[in-house]
Amino acid sequence: MENQLIDMRLAVSALLETATHHQRNFETMQRNFDTLVLEIRDMRSDMMQMQSEIREIQMDVRGLQTENRRILDILQNRPPEQES
Repeated sequence: MENQLIDMRLAVSALLETATHHQRNFETMQRNFDTLVLEIRDMRSDMMQMQSEIREIQMDVRGLQTENRRILDILQNRPPEQES
């Protein structure tokens, strides 16, 4: 009977140790996940900023293309194209 009690205590102790180990692992995984979420949010914000900058560059390029066409028309003595 005493041996069974000792075995039971050892089993309970092992279970508590395992549960504690799993709890620590879970907490570590949760912290890693939270960090990842913050990094993804930062990346999304950076991407949105880049997208805005790309739109500005595209508008500048379109303006330059229009100006180039106008200059070519003048140099080639063509009437300017009508813009829609």
